[in-house]
Amino acid sequence: MSGKRILLILLLIAVGIGLWLLLSSPVPKETSALSRASGLSLFGYDKQGKISWAVHAKTGEVEEGKESRLSDVSLRFLSSGVDDVEARCDTLLYSGDEAKLSGKVTLSEKGGMCLVTESADWDTKAHEISASDVTITLQSGSLTAQEFRYRTDERRAIMSGGVQARIDGASLITVDGDKAEAYEDMFSINGNVHVHVRDESYTADRVEYSSKDDVTTLSGGMVGTFEHGAITADVLAINKDEISASGGVHISLRNGFFRGADDT
Repeated sequence: MSGKRILLILLLIAVGIGLWLLLSSPVPKETSALSRASGLSLFGYDKQGKISWAVHAKTGEVEEGKESRLSDVSLRFLSSGVDDVEARCDTLLYSGDEAKLSGKVTLSEKGGMCLVTESADWDTKAHEISASDVTITLQSGSLTAQEFRYRTDERRAIMSGGVQARIDGASLITVDGDKAEAYEDMFSINGNVHVHVRDESYTADRVEYSSKDDVTTLSGGMVGTFEHGAITADVLAINKDEISASGGVHISLRNGFFRGADDT
């Protein structure tokens, strides 16, 4: 057998062994795209290219194409370059345009309302944060509601599913109703409104409260009862220790209203 033929046979054997080793070797597993980091910051932009929100987290786990997790989170929502709305939470989970805030969630406006809840959903595309079973504190009172939505672009809170309010003005006022809205220094409650102040009770379609001038205004089918009678009117305003009515006012007094304490 010639030397060339022996060399060719050895070469073929070497190639066969190489192919066998290659085919029998295990396929390496795909490495995870998960990355862990500290001091993370995320930003959202409006149509004009200006920053509309910013998220800062002490630590985070980010994985491309999957839900990412941030811890010890603070958020800022900017309007005209001013971060007048802030939020905080223990954990933020996000994927695409959707995010979930959980653990000691707070949302506060500078000089305005402050929301406290355990979890909230944030739709960055719709500019809306929603939550259930919330308590909202205001400059002069508080509200609780079953359902809550906050428009981050309008700075407007919308509550539904039953609302209870407490107004800590010159006189304590409590209000129950179906739904409510809060904007800047005022809020309104609509639908099946019941108001209690001192020993008086009122029902109406709508109540508005302004913390700027400490005035509570009832309107729409307003009916009130007090110790010695009842009142109906289009509008009734509770201003500190004064109550005034206007529009179709009718007052009915019970017997004995004009009698002295010793009269029978």
